[in-house]
Amino acid sequence: MSGAVVLQLLVSTQPGGGPQHVLAVATWLRARGWQPVVAGPRDGALFERFRESGIDTLELATNRLRPATLLRLVRLARERGVRLIHSHGKGAGLYGRLAARALGVPAVHTLHGLHFESYGAVARTAYLALERRLSRWTRVIVNVSRPQEAEGLALGLFDRGQSRVVVNGVDVSRLTAAAVDRAEARTALGLPPSARVIGSAARFDSVKRLDLVLRAAARVPDGALRVALIGSGADERRLRGLAASLGLGTRAVFPGEIVDAARLFRAFDVYAAPSAKEGMPLAVLEAMALGVPVVASDIAAHREVLGRASPGLVEPTPEALGSAFGALLADDHARATLGAEQRTRARSEFDVRQMLTTLEAIYGEVLGL
Repeated sequence: MSGAVVLQLLVSTQPGGGPQHVLAVATWLRARGWQPVVAGPRDGALFERFRESGIDTLELATNRLRPATLLRLVRLARERGVRLIHSHGKGAGLYGRLAARALGVPAVHTLHGLHFESYGAVARTAYLALERRLSRWTRVIVNVSRPQEAEGLALGLFDRGQSRVVVNGVDVSRLTAAAVDRAEARTALGLPPSARVIGSAARFDSVKRLDLVLRAAARVPDGALRVALIGSGADERRLRGLAASLGLGTRAVFPGEIVDAARLFRAFDVYAAPSAKEGMPLAVLEAMALGVPVVASDIAAHREVLGRASPGLVEPTPEALGSAFGALLADDHARATLGAEQRTRARSEFDVRQMLTTLEAIYGEVLGL
């Protein structure tokens, strides 16, 4: 154990994989005798959750580019005696590594996915050049999956010696204790008790391709089918409009942003994850750990999570997803079998304790403890 002060710097406190990951890390560090400090914008419900957990939490506009934010970060880190800065996300990664350089303390940065494909040519070049520069001032780059590490190395974003692969993990005991039963979960989400339900929980962003869930569901010949998309974001208006245009009407449910959404996953018969790209999808791991069968796009991150031969991997098209949804929803045995296989995999290979002990060891290594 160590009494060292470690600053966890976030770009958002909205419910999602990155902030939830940091909550788990900060809680672990505090229990182990470290002094975690979390800083980020007060833009989501997890900001108060950090404080309720007894973690020193500071409001900082890391989601905006302002010189004053860097100056404030340096001042706050100096006042609290921060010995290491661990940043998560693009904006936090910029501020965190500049502040660490100014203070003469080591920087660790986690890449929670590499998302730059939607940028124009100039912006993409600038972003990659900036990441390469910042990596020179970073002691360790944490990659949340092996495919992400391979991509980052190919892009020259960091050196092999800097990289550590630390896959996300699930706290199965906490998750199981918090999860409510099917009937209660459906009531909370406004879903009928007897309908078949396809569900997902994600940031409403084009990279998540939640439109495919709606398009695929519209192809399933079940008039009682429901689709529940938990979350919020820039894509919400488009998704609601699409649901209406597909004739889904009230069969598409948008419950909004929900903290600890996984506690309601037992409301789903199938969990859908059609993302174009992921780092290491925490919500998918949570669904798997609860035994909710996952149908996911056949991308590198999902292959690592589900296993390359998993029948849950499908081509990300409305036709392929619709066929997979329809087949599973019509076959109770197949659904139960897939859910059981995925539950075993999540619990045996993606345990949160491995993630947390590895990160703690990295901090000890960087600080020479």
